[in-house]
Amino acid sequence: MNTALIMLGSNSNADQNIDLSKEKLLEHFEIVSQSTRIITQPHEKHYISDFHNEAIKILSAETADETKNICKQIEMELGRTAESKKTGSVPIDIDLIFWNEKLIHDDYNRFDFVKKCVDEIR
Repeated sequence: MNTALIMLGSNSNADQNIDLSKEKLLEHFEIVSQSTRIITQPHEKHYISDFHNEAIKILSAETADETKNICKQIEMELGRTAESKKTGSVPIDIDLIFWNEKLIHDDYNRFDFVKKCVDEIR
């Protein structure tokens, strides 16, 4: 079984979309822990509102690529499009940060809030 640390973020119906994304993730994976949900200001001016962010640890029988694909499918199901980010509205962002203790996403080093949430459950 593989262990993944995933970052969830939203600035559009944020709490509802994060909760719904976790429900959808539970259809594929076991969620073994979750961080405190925090609110952060957007890092770029075009975003419409503050972001709600949370890290979760999952167990996956899938490969890293298959797990990422499932996450991207859930993003689309919840209304994420290429245009939504450009317009400043992010219904849900699901990023795989660590895979079996290996860092695979640079947001961990780029953003303090990602590091804070992930380290809380790491």
